[in-house]
Parts: sequence; structure tokens; C-alpha cells
Amino acid sequence: MKTKFAVPALFIASAMFVASPAFAELTREQVKAEFAEAVRTGDIMSNKSGQKLNERFPDRYAAKQVQSTLTREQVKAELAEALRTGNYVMAGEESGLCKDVHPYMHTVQ
Repeated sequence: MKTKFAVPALFIASAMFVASPAFAELTREQVKAEFAEAVRTGDIMSNKSGQKLNERFPDRYAAKQVQSTLTREQVKAELAEALRTGNYVMAGEESGLCKDVHPYMHTVQ
């Protein structure tokens, strides 16, 4: 009785596996290149713990670059607003926000 349903169940499971997006059509060279990149960046799992190598040994791998979501114009506008309102950090003997250190210089209109 149980074997009667085993074959169709295996067939359906294998069809779902092959049709899934995780089973992408990559060439052998693409897989090798992705693996080499993962080894280079430490983006593979360590066999000793549940961490990736770059998480376990961060000093051995370069930090991942974060891509900004702001445009150049947006950054310039934020800088102009900060300069206008004094909402930027001053360095030196009197460190802190410029508007707090020198409140008389920045009056928002």
C-alpha cells in the first residue's frame, strides 16, 4: 500500500525541485567563478560554527561595500540644509553640533 504512493510522491517532488528557481541554469564556469568569489570574500560557511568565514574572521577579509541609495543632488541638498541650520559636527576644542556650540550663528528662518 505504501509503495503505491511512494513513486508518484517522488516524481512530484523531483518535478518541483527541477522547476524551482533555485535550480538555475548556470554553466560550470559560472558556478566555479561564483565559488571562487565566495572563497575570496569569505562568503562561505565555516565548518566549525554556523558563521560565514568573513563573520568569524573579519580581519582577514575586506568589508563589504555599501551602496548608497541617495543621488548626488540629494546629498548636496542635505549638506546645504545642514550648513544652513548648523546641524553638523564641529571638530576641534569645542566639539559638538555647530548650532549647539554657536547658537547665535545659526538661526533658522
